[in-house]
Amino acid sequence: MNTAFLFIIQEKRKVIATLIVAVAFLYFWMNGPLLHTIEVLNLEAIVTEYSKPLMVGKDGVDKKGELTSFKTIQFDENNDFSYGLLLEKKTPNTYWGFIADAKNNPALSKDLQAKIVTHAKQFSSQGSIVKIQPSLELYYATIFDKVKGKTTIYLESTDIVNNIRGYAGKINVGIFLDKNGYLKKVVHIASKETESYLADIKNAGFYEQFNSISLTKGEQEIDAISGATLTSEAIASTVSQLVGEGIPYPISNYTDVDEVNLFSLSAVLNKSWIIHITVIFLMFVFAIQRWTKKTKRSIIILNLLSVIYLGFFLNNSFTYISFIHPFLGTSVSSLVGLYSLFVLLGAIWGKNTYCKYVCPFGNIQRLLIHVNPIKMSRKFFISNKWIKRIRAAILIILFTGILLGLRNWSNFELFPDLFGLSILSVWFVIAVITVLTTLIYPMIWCRLLCPTGSLLDGITDLMKFKLKKSNFKNQ
Repeated sequence: MNTAFLFIIQEKRKVIATLIVAVAFLYFWMNGPLLHTIEVLNLEAIVTEYSKPLMVGKDGVDKKGELTSFKTIQFDENNDFSYGLLLEKKTPNTYWGFIADAKNNPALSKDLQAKIVTHAKQFSSQGSIVKIQPSLELYYATIFDKVKGKTTIYLESTDIVNNIRGYAGKINVGIFLDKNGYLKKVVHIASKETESYLADIKNAGFYEQFNSISLTKGEQEIDAISGATLTSEAIASTVSQLVGEGIPYPISNYTDVDEVNLFSLSAVLNKSWIIHITVIFLMFVFAIQRWTKKTKRSIIILNLLSVIYLGFFLNNSFTYISFIHPFLGTSVSSLVGLYSLFVLLGAIWGKNTYCKYVCPFGNIQRLLIHVNPIKMSRKFFISNKWIKRIRAAILIILFTGILLGLRNWSNFELFPDLFGLSILSVWFVIAVITVLTTLIYPMIWCRLLCPTGSLLDGITDLMKFKLKKSNFKNQ
């Protein structure tokens, strides 16, 4: 008991930081991100003395509440429909309707109309007849396949679904529906997601899971793609909300789907994520523990496991963006949430354990240094003081830009394209050059440019920071 108490006293700053992190983690785990779209579940009328409804007969009601005669409304009895209010002088019926325009609804703009036609033709079979149609809220396309003799409708989330975020912002998709209320195809239209993540999702057969999903079967799930969890979850949620926007019109008019529909679709990780997070947890435990000595051989094995398993297999390095997702309205999976917790605790208790031992991009540089035939000088071309300043400036600029809405700035990371082997990507070329540069200037990305490293080093430095007694004396 005394030992535990002494430990808490000695490490009180780390204990307090751990409690803060644990409470924040549990809050976001249970409640989700801070920013949510407010859904109107019901409408409630509030009646006051100024808005209390009154039944008015042929003698109206004056301001004092006494009967008077307005001669404008008469009380009449209808044998078929009980009682009602009728005007003395009947007026002919007039036609009415809703007026919707592009000024008040971007989804009805002419530019979007042209894009929807283009995309509908692009993803339809050759020779299909495509016609664009307007509804009150959006444009949609009807597509007649002359070969199969079947008609499908096409809807697009562009300017319709704006509140769902992936890794780097909203993801625009298009959906094809048949007359029986089944999803026939889901296609990616545009986003600012990392290209390697999009390639992983496509190559893993993610979009094939949407085929033959019924809109009449309520809540349904498909498998999210490990390593691109946020992107795949956002695509599924976008499809779900787009369907909701299309009911009742035009979906209910063209398909066998009731207007009262409880359809929802979500992408969730299968149980294999438990294996992945267990491996990650054990890597952190080995890095933080002090009861066994870390040998050069054991560290190389850890480096290889990180590069092969976390890098090329999962393509799941951690980034500073995970910390601000809850403030941007982006939900995170259990895998990403626990991963973030381990990284934070590693920065608090283990002197930035993630960067030193777990990060696959850092470890691929370390492995290259081990086999480097070039004799390197440990002296860097910039002083350590300026290294910290440059990294901190990059972090602050990126943080500010992303919080202000520049979500594509979150793609300032090299590992996704490198480990995703996106050889046609500019970022892949930059990543390869950066890794090779470490042969001359060791760990150049980690030491000079990595925003995630700057953030985690800052947390570690905060845990070690101590005010000098001279500071108090001078005050």
